[in-house]
Amino acid sequence: MKAKLIFYLPDDQEHFNHATNGFNYYMALMEMDEWLRSEYKYNGKEEMYEVREKLREIILDNNVKIE
Repeated sequence: MKAKLIFYLPDDQEHFNHATNGFNYYMALMEMDEWLRSEYKYNGKEEMYEVREKLREIILDNNVKIE
């Protein structure tokens, strides 16, 4: 199966940037999730647990899988 995305630049530049930087966005979410986990688990920062849960809720609501 093949998929093709077509952008009309420069009008669609923002959409093109979002499509081509998807992996970078994914990695930023993963890094933030791991940092929050580390702060909670190893540094005893209980409030980070709630922040991480909220981040995961937002991610899920937007149909993104980070694992």
